Amino acid sequence: MKTLLTITILVFTLMLSSTTFADWTKVGENKNGAHYVDFERIQKVDGFVYYWELGDYLKPNKDGDLSFEVHKQGDCKLFRSKVLSFSFYKVPMGGGTGTPYTPPDKWTYPSPVSSSEVILKLACSR
Repeated sequence: MKTLLTITILVFTLMLSSTTFADWTKVGENKNGAHYVDFERIQKVDGFVYYWELGDYLKPNKDGDLSFEVHKQGDCKLFRSKVLSFSFYKVPMGGGTGTPYTPPDKWTYPSPVSSSEVILKLACSR
């Protein structure tokens, strides 16, 4: 009985994983890799837009990470964003277990012609 309960809990945990069932759409590419957005999870609340990005590296970074997933809050009026959560992954496309990183609680403005600018524009237009 304990084994069945353990298996059931494990299956539900995997099903609730954000990367497992995310519907990632490629929105850009550069020399380092590709950038994706999950348009199904974009939410607008109290004048802000909340969205998920995924970055997939072509080669591992200095820490051996191959991808990252970031949850952001966007301010479409002032065209800026704030990172709410960030995780690095050793597996492409956010696979495996993520290593969380605690980002600073600050607003940033995207650089012109950057993936961050493109993604914020897309999220705000939804």
